Amino acid sequence: MATARGRGGHTSGIGLGGILVIVGIVLAIVWSFWIGLIIALVGLIAFGGFAKGKWY
Repeated sequence: MATARGRGGHTSGIGLGGILVIVGIVLAIVWSFWIGLIIALVGLIAFGGFAKGKWY
């Protein structure tokens, strides 16, 4: 069983940055706005947003 490697951690178009943005938004809503905002910004800036080259 061969798996596709070298995709940069992307799962169906959403990478680590997208996951961080989603987690940041959820944290901003349910727990702390500032911590959620920081996590979302880290996801957008450091990992390039939801999909490589696409900013949502």
